[in-house]
Amino acid sequence: MIDSRKIGAYISKLRKEKDFTQVELADKLNISHQAISKWERGESLPDITTIPVIAHVFDISIDLLMNAGVDKMDHSKQLGKIVQHLSEDKPEEVAHLINSGSAQVNELVDIAPIIKSSQLSKVSEKMNTNVWDIDSIVHLAPFLQTEALDEIVIEAAKKAINWKMIQRIAPFVSAHALNKIADQLINESAEPMELLHLAPFLEEEYMNDMLLKVSTGKLTWRFITEIAPFVSDTALNELVLQEIKDPLNEEKILPLAPFLEEETIDQLTLIAGGRGSWPFIRKMAPFIGEETLNTLVDKAVDDEIELEELTELAPFLEEEAIERLLARIDPDRLSPGLLAKLAPFMGESSLGTIVKQLLKTN
Repeated sequence: MIDSRKIGAYISKLRKEKDFTQVELADKLNISHQAISKWERGESLPDITTIPVIAHVFDISIDLLMNAGVDKMDHSKQLGKIVQHLSEDKPEEVAHLINSGSAQVNELVDIAPIIKSSQLSKVSEKMNTNVWDIDSIVHLAPFLQTEALDEIVIEAAKKAINWKMIQRIAPFVSAHALNKIADQLINESAEPMELLHLAPFLEEEYMNDMLLKVSTGKLTWRFITEIAPFVSDTALNELVLQEIKDPLNEEKILPLAPFLEEETIDQLTLIAGGRGSWPFIRKMAPFIGEETLNTLVDKAVDDEIELEELTELAPFLEEEAIERLLARIDPDRLSPGLLAKLAPFMGESSLGTIVKQLLKTN
């Protein structure tokens, strides 16, 4: 990359050697003297059209100016010609230099900060696909127009997807281009874990559509679990409610619990309770809503649910719910062992009352 401080210092040196004031140099270049001041302080660089004029004023080559007065003696470099062509708005000539091998892509990278994105994109559009390398694409990504970068990336991905490159340029690529890359990965694997790096940049609608691919076998449930944070609540809830129809799929749903709506979790809980799937309910307990927990308490009172099972949920029940359960339940169903499990979650007064009742009963 070109160094604005070194070039600025070199311009200052050349100006002083010619005994020009900043105002006099500015007049010769038809710009403001404030611009000259910023160059010399290294705060900015001359634009691409001004560089050849500066070189002419000081009777030096463009290469020498761009290298801040250091003659690198590398005649294979075509930096001066590239700048000259760009200053004349001839992007096709720059592309020809690179395509023919006379110039290297990294020379374009060096001066990218002073090239307009529209002009740089015109150059890239005329460059052959075989001249691009990963580093060049990564370094030019912030300077290229999105459409031009998309084309380069999509063409590169057709050969092989390089994740080192994709991850670094994802913020600059359009969602459309990333969708194409994602499609390619899904076609190659049912668990394209590399997509997790792209998930923050993919459209939510596209991520939602991925859920539809589970039923066809194109994607695994393990992969769906990984992308859950990037999928809409609605789409994820719909998928889960479809899967609960088969009890064997309950274990697939557990890892998704932190991303599901409470209403969906409550519905799953009641369905699982009806099937006697208490291991599933115990694991879902931290996410179950208060109203549904109260419903389970009522079912235990009515002997629709084993009291032993309900005590497993004690850490998640409100003290009032536990007290209501014990007040309504038949004392014959309450063993000392069950009471011991509930005791840590009860108030001292309520616990004392229950113990006294049990002692009287016995």
